[in-house]
Amino acid sequence: MPATYEHFTTADFLTDDFFVNHQLVPTPESTSFWDNWLKAFPHCQQEWQQAVAFLDAIRLGLDNYAQLYLSDEIIQQLLARIDHTNAQEKQAPAPIRPLAWKRWVAAASVVLVAGISLWLWTNPEPSPYEQQLTRLPNSFRELVNETEKHQAVHLPDHSVVLLSPNSRLSYPTDFGKQNRQVYLSGEATFEVTRNAKKPFLVHANELVTKVLGTRFLVRAFAKEAEVRVQVLSGQVSVYHARTTNSPTKQKGVLLRPNQQVVFIRQSERFDKTLIEIPQILRPITPKKQLLTFAYSETPILQVFKDLQDAYGIDIRYDKEAFARCQLTSSLSQETFEKKLSIICQSIGATYEIIDGQVLITGGNCQ
Repeated sequence: MPATYEHFTTADFLTDDFFVNHQLVPTPESTSFWDNWLKAFPHCQQEWQQAVAFLDAIRLGLDNYAQLYLSDEIIQQLLARIDHTNAQEKQAPAPIRPLAWKRWVAAASVVLVAGISLWLWTNPEPSPYEQQLTRLPNSFRELVNETEKHQAVHLPDHSVVLLSPNSRLSYPTDFGKQNRQVYLSGEATFEVTRNAKKPFLVHANELVTKVLGTRFLVRAFAKEAEVRVQVLSGQVSVYHARTTNSPTKQKGVLLRPNQQVVFIRQSERFDKTLIEIPQILRPITPKKQLLTFAYSETPILQVFKDLQDAYGIDIRYDKEAFARCQLTSSLSQETFEKKLSIICQSIGATYEIIDGQVLITGGNCQ
């Protein structure tokens, strides 16, 4: 008995000639061998039984189910073996009584159901990411980050993806020829090369993020209740996956820099707000200087404009109410919200963050 059988995975069994031959054309010798082997190694029964279930699924035409867990290469190899076995049986058919054939189909169905039940009991339902991959028409490439560090992925269009630990990214091998689509399970930061003719789409759980060229972060782990999209520069559109093929029914969210949307998966609700710590945006041109946020009797309307320009966040306020307000303060070391707090305190106003924007009300500097 090959010692490697003790350490075989489900996929290993399905690529082993002796195992597959036994399932397709069992003999008294092979039956005796596997019966004895299963008794000797009971802890291996789960992987063995799963392999039996998948092979039966393919034999019964349930290819879509098998594709959730097996590579196309393995499935094609098994289909070829099954076709070859069927062709040999047609050349030398063995007499099978109708009743016996019905009993074989019933037995196979029981084994299949038992195997699938065992698999689903030990493995949860396929994630949205896994289901999306089964629907891809062409072959694809998958990258898995099993390290504890972020990994840079360079796509064919020169876009760069910083893949977080315990995350997976897939894209079709013909990426960029007709469109630019990637599939994410986990978390990644995208630096997308601009191409107005070919929008860049990120499929992550139930959401699709659409951009032309920008920098943003997507967090979509299969077991988390939320999907989060944060924009670091530029702007993105975020839609529910089922509406992306129906432009007239699209109900999504438009995000600008320092904004994020949190999608609650169970209720399918979008919550748009600011990211936790908004960052000053990089200057659009090299010659443009970063603001110092040091003020001396500076009109408050100019201060508000500086904040909008630096962070790309809309600030709503009544210009007439604050027309005479001024600010003398240094805010260079403060976070965005701390800047807002100091400004509002100095002019007797209050602020709210609503739908990813800042609303300032009140004021007593008349």
